[in-house]
Amino acid sequence: MQRPSLRLLIELAAAAVTGAATLLAFRRCNRDEAIVSLRCEIRDALLLIRRDKGGPIAHPPAVLVTGFRANGKSSFVNTACRALADEVGPLLLRVETAPPGSRPATIARRGVRAAVAAEEGEAAVELLDAPALPEAVRLTRADVEAALVGDGGGGEAAPVAECVVLVLRCGGPAKERNLAVRKLPDIAGAVRERGLNLVVVLTHKKAIKTIQQAEELRREVAFRARTDCVYFIENYTSSSMLNIRHPGIIKNSFETHFTVLAIIRQCIEFSKSYRSHSSREISIDKN
Repeated sequence: MQRPSLRLLIELAAAAVTGAATLLAFRRCNRDEAIVSLRCEIRDALLLIRRDKGGPIAHPPAVLVTGFRANGKSSFVNTACRALADEVGPLLLRVETAPPGSRPATIARRGVRAAVAAEEGEAAVELLDAPALPEAVRLTRADVEAALVGDGGGGEAAPVAECVVLVLRCGGPAKERNLAVRKLPDIAGAVRERGLNLVVVLTHKKAIKTIQQAEELRREVAFRARTDCVYFIENYTSSSMLNIRHPGIIKNSFETHFTVLAIIRQCIEFSKSYRSHSSREISIDKN
């Protein structure tokens, strides 16, 4: 039997490499298009809100981001800003973050205006980074209600929250996570009493080892919080870009970008629903 020539083997190998590279490039292109499309959808939704009823509104949709200490609350805000602004390179912090074990960096509610790339502030979301909730073992309904009301953080009038994002950590001590999950009915109840919708974000998803573990956790969180809006995400953090020579470069992740943009898109929809309901209540009161 005649063996294939070396030249033929090289040509076959080159064709295989070219084909694999083409498939990877096609996949990357599709992912980039998905991110751009979702970002454009967010931009269009925000601009439509601004033009609602014939004139610009006083402020963009306000999303309260709350959660327990060291669960990734402030990192989620920074991640959302990076994805919306289409940033590359080092991670730019809009709000300070602190490593686990240290004192919280957020001591008062702070509003961060996250603008969509190339919109110069015309299309933006107001992310309200709230101080951490008390430890789950000490958390009361009054603590949750106080977090929802908040303050201006230095005398400024803070926007009224129109949607709530609760950030919980997948990893860490199981006892702390289980206590936090058991508090979800109280948190969700306080949120809904104010006419708000709740979105639950589970950070540090790499701590989940199997699909079965992820599905069990998602089901329990969804059941206790009474919502299907449960997302897993791996935040961008400054600790992941340590470099003693120069500021580290963070590689953007398709999964992180797409997930955080999907969360923001859902929050915009909840904000529209909240404003519509509030407008109807005002009209009824006037009549």
